[in-house]
Amino acid sequence: MPRSVLRLGAELARLDAGDIIHVPGDGRRVTVLRKNSARHNSLLLTEQCDNYRLMCSRPPKDRDDSWLFDRARKVISLLPADARALSPTGGEPTLHADALTGLLDHCKPVAPGLSVHLLSSGRRFADPEFTRRYAAVGLADIVVGIPLYAPEPGLHGFIVQAAGASDETVRGILNLASLGQAAEIRMVIQRHTVPALASLAAFIARNLPFVAQVALMGLEMTGLARPNSPLVWVDPADYQRELAEAAGILVTAAIATRIYNHQLCVLGRRLWPYAVRSISDWKNGYPGICRACSVRDACGVFTASGNRPSQHLRPLP
Repeated sequence: MPRSVLRLGAELARLDAGDIIHVPGDGRRVTVLRKNSARHNSLLLTEQCDNYRLMCSRPPKDRDDSWLFDRARKVISLLPADARALSPTGGEPTLHADALTGLLDHCKPVAPGLSVHLLSSGRRFADPEFTRRYAAVGLADIVVGIPLYAPEPGLHGFIVQAAGASDETVRGILNLASLGQAAEIRMVIQRHTVPALASLAAFIARNLPFVAQVALMGLEMTGLARPNSPLVWVDPADYQRELAEAAGILVTAAIATRIYNHQLCVLGRRLWPYAVRSISDWKNGYPGICRACSVRDACGVFTASGNRPSQHLRPLP
């Protein structure tokens, strides 16, 4: 019986033993679903969403993509015994309540040591019944990463293009906490959120001090951020004062604080202890100016994803 052979192009030379790929029946496309060597692997569950963020890196698509949950279940079944971390994402995974809770329940016997970081708008958790179903799955190590952009509901609603989203998001975080479920607040920094950084940090410290951590995230210029660049882009060098003030408020309140997607040469030195290099390997790429930098290997530069870099990048001796 003849055997099918798939010849991979040079751009996939980085594939290694233990990586998981998907190849459709016609063999014309290869999708890398998991890199065994990567510290962080995301797993797409849907491209449908209940928000339409101005800077969304994966613009929502209104179509039936329920097959993505089936594919995700197969990926989880193929995970090695030492798999430690996975980030289910979308779109908005909670729009498919039965499929999502079924997938999380599938993780328990297949990968009991897995740390799950679920990305969500948080709005569905405003429904107490859904939140109870989610908590009842009983995963030992799971946290929901939820974006909150401003303490003022109108500004948050404008950024996500959904009226009432702010109230639902905050109620979702409170419902999770009431059931002992961990939540992370993600603050993506863009032109509209810079003036609100400190007030949002104060709002969190005052009203949501129990969250697992707060992630202060640099803007990734992909997806809707590209056509909306004049609306959302701000050079990180121009908001260092606001970023330092917000981080100071959170740290003073004993809230775990992390800074993602920022270059160390742009960050103030006192913020370096909170900077995390967590970029996926396929997004990593350094402009020529970084070649002589002494801290390059610890830095969160990701030019390969189409990011618009700061105009203030410089090599550090």
